Amino acid sequence: MTVPQRIAAQVDSGPSAWSAQPIRSDIPAERVVGAEFSAQRIEPDLVWIDVRGEIDIRNAHALHAFTHRQLGESIRMVVDLGAVEFFGAAGLSVFDDLDERARALNVRWALLSGRPVERLLRVADAAIAAKACRTRKAALAAVAPVK
Repeated sequence: MTVPQRIAAQVDSGPSAWSAQPIRSDIPAERVVGAEFSAQRIEPDLVWIDVRGEIDIRNAHALHAFTHRQLGESIRMVVDLGAVEFFGAAGLSVFDDLDERARALNVRWALLSGRPVERLLRVADAAIAAKACRTRKAALAAVAPVK
């Protein structure tokens, strides 16, 4: 099953049912200390980034670099943190920079957050918290093409 089919079939399912499945990627995955990032172009102008593991000071810079590389490839992007088990404060700067660069490039992006991410965003960063979606359906709607 392709990623677009998987998203369509499981758009309302719980995070464990979908994020536990491996993602097939046309963009090379990146493994770093404590985390793994992969990306899939699910539409010609939409990239879905899957983040797994823990985001902290050891690997936030790698997540920053990975997400920024995808910005140049698409005009819409979803960063899926549903399988992230721990999200440290170092990760916040990734999304502040991503938001700034996305605005400069006119890229629409959304964050699909998991529980560890939601907790930190609630207390630390209202602007990025506004980009956070709780469901895949909401994330896709947030980056839907403007007609």
